[in-house]
Amino acid sequence: MPQPRRFLPLACAHPRRTVILCFLAAFAISLVLAGRQYYQLLQRELQEREHNLHLQALAIEAVVSNGKSQLQFMRNIAERLLIEAHIQPAMRRNEAIAAAMRNSQQPLWELPVPKSDAPVRAIGDAQLANIPGLSREPQQLIEDLHLAHAMSQVLPAQFRGESNLSRILFLTTSGIVIAYPAVRDEQLEPILRKFTSSLLMHLNRANAEDLDIAFYPPPGSNLGSMPHVLLSTPVYLNAVMRGALIYDVPQTKLQNYLYQTTASDEQHALIDDEGSLVASSEQMFKSLPGNWLRSLPASSIRLSIPMLFQRDHGTLKLDDGYLQFRELQSIDLMLTNYISAADLRAAVHAQIDILFLGVWALLGLLMALTLYIVDRLFKGQLRLNRQLREMGLVDGLTQLANRRRLQSDFGGLLQRLRENQPLALWMLDIDRFKHINDNWGHSAGDEVIKHLATLCRALVRPQDLVVRYGGEEFCVLLPDTSLAQATQMAEQLRAASVQSVCVPEAGTLLAGAPSLEIRLTVSIGVAELRVDGCQGLEDLVATADRRLYAAKKAGRNQVVSSD
Repeated sequence: MPQPRRFLPLACAHPRRTVILCFLAAFAISLVLAGRQYYQLLQRELQEREHNLHLQALAIEAVVSNGKSQLQFMRNIAERLLIEAHIQPAMRRNEAIAAAMRNSQQPLWELPVPKSDAPVRAIGDAQLANIPGLSREPQQLIEDLHLAHAMSQVLPAQFRGESNLSRILFLTTSGIVIAYPAVRDEQLEPILRKFTSSLLMHLNRANAEDLDIAFYPPPGSNLGSMPHVLLSTPVYLNAVMRGALIYDVPQTKLQNYLYQTTASDEQHALIDDEGSLVASSEQMFKSLPGNWLRSLPASSIRLSIPMLFQRDHGTLKLDDGYLQFRELQSIDLMLTNYISAADLRAAVHAQIDILFLGVWALLGLLMALTLYIVDRLFKGQLRLNRQLREMGLVDGLTQLANRRRLQSDFGGLLQRLRENQPLALWMLDIDRFKHINDNWGHSAGDEVIKHLATLCRALVRPQDLVVRYGGEEFCVLLPDTSLAQATQMAEQLRAASVQSVCVPEAGTLLAGAPSLEIRLTVSIGVAELRVDGCQGLEDLVATADRRLYAAKKAGRNQVVSSD
């Protein structure tokens, strides 16, 4: 309890400062709460954006998963047809196949198929010998042509059932290419070279049942000006690779999807395990050479593709933004999102509860209003205290100073008084005042006292202090006034009182009053601090009072300035 006891008087002594400190404390608390809400909104915003990134990844995974299941189905068909052609030689007796094999020395040759089927074309023996990884034996070529004849019917039907594909291809290790829709003749050899240089040719699995679907998005695939994403699976016979099925997914599909589902303040990018850009959230795809991570603003955080794939998913705080990433399951692709710190702050600011802004505005308004009220109350209290103080120093009837004021002013005056500087004092009294009260009434007597107070104020100097000492007795303190000067001024006051007439209101007079006018005289005693050897106010008043009574004994209406 001792601390509140010390605090409360201090607070009451400085109300304005106390109000400001209290409101500053309330503002600081609200600021802390706002900071906490800002941090929570920032974390929630990051979580929502990471969740949206996850949904995008799931959508892409769904498309790829559907393609993988279709490829699995197509691979099973191809491997079953290949097995049938291998174990049933009778199926290989076909004039069209025999004619095609006779033309295998030509640079480009084909297997005749109906126009509704996908064209079956192949490169010549000489061109095949220049492509590492491809080989052509008569029995293998016959089996591949039988398979190609069947796949040329299957691919168009499969393509019509898939809306997300731009082309389906079936390539064999003997140099046969089946594409629907067809590709140009000059594209056959580059496509086969791309096929033999891909990771697909280097898969080494014990048997076909254990094979996984492989997903390769090679940058620039010779299938047009725009990049393509290729979903592929190998076709095996007795653990020997005989070809591959490839789904060509146009990059524009992914590009449009990311553009339509990405917020305007985000930068989404789909990259492969080497950092090459596959698709982005831009309206138009802009190919970037090398690692896409290098296109991000410079940061002290070292980023690498292996680190992102190792972490699988998460959010990284960079120097001037955030990088969110999520790996597409079972696919060597990473979906990323970069958002600058400024854009994220803008998004958070848009969500800050308007309540906090209202609270701050209300706190400011309340502080201004409270300060205004406190100022008014404090000034009123000061005015009231001044009035009370003045009431304690002022006579209520005459509005002259009272004894307390005389004592207070005399003490200050005595401290400022220079050596040998005179200080005089009157003591005056209304003669026969009891006679006035008895004949005209006490109310009339009060009017006489006020009349004399007015007369004294009119005749003394501004620096002189007129005091109602008690009853009909007055006292006048005259600084820097000699005894002779004070006596002369007292004589002027005595003469003026003789010539003056007090006319009280008729309602204040007794019924038997002698007249409507009251004439008065005063007796005055004068003393001076230095001349009379007074030690203080009491000595000075006693000396002047003694001379006042001497004036009365001498017949009244006199000024006495010596003993």
